[in-house]
Order: sequence, then structure tokens, then C-alpha cells
Amino acid sequence: MAINRQQKLDYIENYLKKYFDEFLLKDIKIIKNASLEFTIPYILLVSAGIDFLGGLSQGFYKIKNGRKQENSSERFRAFIREWLGRVNPNYKIQGIPELIYNSARCGASHQSIYKKEVESASYIYPQDKHLYYIIDLYGKDRIFIHALRLVDDFIKAQNLFREDYIKQNIDDVYTHLNDMLNESEKDFPRLINYLKSKGLTFRAEDIISHSPEVKTYDKTTKKIVNTDGEEVIFSTSPPGTK
Repeated sequence: MAINRQQKLDYIENYLKKYFDEFLLKDIKIIKNASLEFTIPYILLVSAGIDFLGGLSQGFYKIKNGRKQENSSERFRAFIREWLGRVNPNYKIQGIPELIYNSARCGASHQSIYKKEVESASYIYPQDKHLYYIIDLYGKDRIFIHALRLVDDFIKAQNLFREDYIKQNIDDVYTHLNDMLNESEKDFPRLINYLKSKGLTFRAEDIISHSPEVKTYDKTTKKIVNTDGEEVIFSTSPPGTK
């Protein structure tokens, strides 16, 4: 059954509130409020958010030579230029989106440290030096990324995106979100059967019902309350996706 634009918008906003806000943004705020003096977790979490929101506008895949391919670089750079660029025009400088993607995001993801073009800190340098050219302590040329300033800019940018873009492009965002959620791992059925054959399986309800960490569990609503009186929310795929 076809759904109207308001229903699509409700679906998008409910997804963002339940998953994007409850997990990614909440994790960012938890570690930021803890005043932990590191940078890589901030860079990785913000990069995940940029990848995702960029996909909502640009799509998560492109078709090349008749085959579906990831477009993480394109959607990442586009979001930086358009939405972080609205927060701070330095993000629009030619080469900055590429630097953040290649040297910061990919460096942290694939090399466990930034590539040689970037220096990052969370406290030692002032936030107003974010995206400045820096001569580091060893005399090397670098671009400086202030991790906490990146976090603050991203939070502002994602708010702008949700207010200004999503509501004007509901159909496209809905399609891109559904495409992402329904992407399946082809080897998943074989993997499930293999784990079953080895006895490596359990039922969530069986464990939860006997867990010393759980105070109450409602089988109808699936609501779990822990011994601190807080509702437990799992980072699982949304119901209804494949």
C-alpha cells in the first residue's frame, strides 16, 4: 500500500530519533561530556554520521557499468561542503572535504591514525584554529583539525540538514533510507545455517528473562528495564528490514 509524504516524513524522523539520535549522537555527547582528551573516537563517530547523512541525500550507492558500487567518498565530501560549510565556510575551501575524508576519516579507519597531512587534538590548541595550516612541533606542514570543534560543527550541521533538506526532499530521502536498510549480506543464510549446525545459537528472550542485569521484561512491548530503572535499547536493525 502506497504511503503519503507525511507518513514518509514520520518514518524518517522516527528512524532518526530512535537510531541516529539514540546511538550515534548520544555516544558523541557521552564521551564529550566526560572530557576525555582523545581524538580518534570523535573523528570516527562524526565520520559515521557524515557518511550516513550524506547517503540520505546522495544515495548510498552508484551504478557504474551496470553494477552497484559504494559512493562513500562522494556523499561524504558533498555533506561536508554543503552542510558543514554552512556552519563554517572553511569547510568549503577546495581540498578541505577531501582532506577530512582521505587523511582523517580513512586514516583513522584503515590505519588507526591520521595520515601525514593532518594533526588533531582536542584540548591543547584553541578551537578557533580548527582547519588552519599548522607547522607542527617537528617542523612539518599539517592541517589542524580540532576534534571538539568538529563535533560541535557536525551537530549544528546535522540539525540544519534535518530541518532544511529532509523536509524538502522527503521522497528521495525515504527511498535512500529504505535502500540502505534493506541491503542484505548475500552470505548471511549460509552463515546462520553453519552456526546452527555447530550449536552456536541462543534465544534473546531466554537470556533476558534470566539476566541479573534485567529488572523487568515485557514480552508484549519488548520493553526491557535494567536494575538501575533505565530502559535498555539495543543497537539492532530496525524491525521490518530484511
